[in-house]
Amino acid sequence: MIVSMDSKTVYSIYEDNFTSVFSPYILRFLEIKASAEYKLDNFLAVLRDFDRFISKSEITSLYLPQSVLAAWKDQTTGRKASTIYEKCCIMGQFCRYLIKLGIPCHMPVYPRKPKKLYVPYIFSKEEIEKIFFAADSLKAENRLFTSAVFSIPVILRLLYSTGMRIGEALALNNKDVDMPNGVIYIRHPKNKMERQLPIIDSLHCVLRQYLENRGKLPLQCVGLPDNPLFISLNGSRIDNGAVFRWFLRILQICGIPYMPGKGPRIHDLRHTFAVHALEWASRDGADLYNTLPVISVALGHKCVTDTEHYVRITRQVYPDLIAMTSAISEHIFPTISIPRQ
Repeated sequence: MIVSMDSKTVYSIYEDNFTSVFSPYILRFLEIKASAEYKLDNFLAVLRDFDRFISKSEITSLYLPQSVLAAWKDQTTGRKASTIYEKCCIMGQFCRYLIKLGIPCHMPVYPRKPKKLYVPYIFSKEEIEKIFFAADSLKAENRLFTSAVFSIPVILRLLYSTGMRIGEALALNNKDVDMPNGVIYIRHPKNKMERQLPIIDSLHCVLRQYLENRGKLPLQCVGLPDNPLFISLNGSRIDNGAVFRWFLRILQICGIPYMPGKGPRIHDLRHTFAVHALEWASRDGADLYNTLPVISVALGHKCVTDTEHYVRITRQVYPDLIAMTSAISEHIFPTISIPRQ
């Protein structure tokens, strides 16, 4: 949930959550994050935990030595490395805020950023075709007007064609899709990387058909600019859970095995978009590392290094690309013959 609040609202909602000597500074810090349209859920969880630790430790001075921060960090042990890292990052932001206010504060010691061990499932082109065919053949059960089946085929095609996140797709409003100019506007996304995505011809055709059929539903105001693009049969915005349930059924129809906690996930359509885009670019003779920044912008990554993971995946899925990419590596890191003394 993205929030935008003024100071009075933040204090009235969250002031009872914090009791330590740092509580007014925590509330002001949350106010700044809220005004910048950050999601507050993670900030709240970490700062509540920190506030309880300070209160329990009976610390009454506005001073955060390294020993206190280390003791707070130690109590987070036993959780995932990625969770501890995220907590330390949030505390680091709060400590920097205190320092700017002139409050003596040490920066927390950051743990090493954990490597992502998850290996995404990359759908083959044949599997993608099967998924689209299965989505087109779905039928709503019991004629539920809350069913999302009406929008599922176009949602899956959108994810694969643009690489956007499922949350970004379901957050789209009518005004975010400029059909005449063939552009989709992603507003308030993760990482705050707003961007414009092109609508390719095949996706444009699918979206046009969807909008025409949606307009035939007995719903009022369905086409207003601020109303959701993807709706259930009663006009309500579709949620992630509904798409996930239909996606599982589609995988079953296609004979693609699903393992809970391992996937394939809906998010893997995004990974597949990136890998297939790199594969197509290489087939056309393009330099992968010139293509990478373009794909990075499309994915909404803050930095191109976040996208480099897809190069490794591409080379694993398409081994014959190793010869194509080795020439790039040789150019960047040329082999140097060192004469013997």
